[in-house]
Amino acid sequence: MFVTDGDSRLLARTATAHGYRRDPPSADLRRPLLAWGTMYRYSNLTWRRRRLPERRWAVAIYGPTSSGKTALSIDVCEAASERGLRPVVLNADSRQVYAGMDIGTSKIKPPQMRGFEHRLLDVAEPSSKLSLEAYAQMARDELASLAPSRDALPVLAGGTGVYIQSVLAGWDLTGTGTLRRSLERDFPRSDVTGAYQVLARLAPEVARRVHPNNYEAILNALVRRMAGQAGNEVPAPFAFAVYGLDRGEAETDRRIETTLDAQIRSGLLEEIAELDRRYRLVEQARRPGRGRNVASQTPAYREFIRAAASTGKAIAELDGADLAAARAEALGHIRAYSRRQRSWFRKLGASRVDHRSAAKTIMARLQ
Repeated sequence: MFVTDGDSRLLARTATAHGYRRDPPSADLRRPLLAWGTMYRYSNLTWRRRRLPERRWAVAIYGPTSSGKTALSIDVCEAASERGLRPVVLNADSRQVYAGMDIGTSKIKPPQMRGFEHRLLDVAEPSSKLSLEAYAQMARDELASLAPSRDALPVLAGGTGVYIQSVLAGWDLTGTGTLRRSLERDFPRSDVTGAYQVLARLAPEVARRVHPNNYEAILNALVRRMAGQAGNEVPAPFAFAVYGLDRGEAETDRRIETTLDAQIRSGLLEEIAELDRRYRLVEQARRPGRGRNVASQTPAYREFIRAAASTGKAIAELDGADLAAARAEALGHIRAYSRRQRSWFRKLGASRVDHRSAAKTIMARLQ
């Protein structure tokens, strides 16, 4: 067989990329090749297989609110368990990290977990915002704790794009909490326009991808830009297969309305009243400029809190007209938020999957 010099180099590169390495030809092989008029440098057609490092897989499931992420994560856990794996769900929802905010965030209940371990739920109190720095560190710690277990399968699930990205990219945000607090003092929520203008000057390309009224996203982008593009990156012990669950805008809007009505029937107003009792949310809402509780900034909570603050009533005293107005306002806010969530698909590099075959698609990737 005659091989050109270019073909030989291509063959060597291709085979090496697939885990082979060339052995020097033996003297016994070299002599016949020379006798055949073929230069011995082409005798690298003899290869030896080398062992490649085993890839440890993890799954990331992302999607807008009410898209079915929680149900899909449990389906993936069931399928993984049948293959002898130990799935562990890591929460990536920026509101489900708070204790006491259960109904309004559609937080999974213990009976729905089907015995699978869930982490990063209820790790903070809503009286103080959990920083992205703190979440990223906790997520890294959880992955590190799972890495020694050969059968562990982390399943990262949530609708907060920056949480997902911080884990996928291994952001080390140590020290950025101080920077964010400084930005919050310089640009309070009432000056979101000023914060956006600064971002537009510092990073115009980033600013074009952020909504001018999305205060949290603007501050996150400013922190990352001013800290050197999210600081250092810490390699994750797992390779993530990232999937985006999307039912389309019309179907998502319909499911959001169904979800909100189900939350109200399940005791959302009672949950808000309990949070108000503990943190005096309505009183805070009547005095702008004070420290703001996370619940007061969360759709499906803040609208009812504001209704009580503006009418002078307690949460339990809101009448039909008050509740209808707050519900309509909440629907508008949640739907607008879901559109911003959907824009994160491209940023995360997620593979869009259909909810009807998502679990099967994900598990096929892990084979």
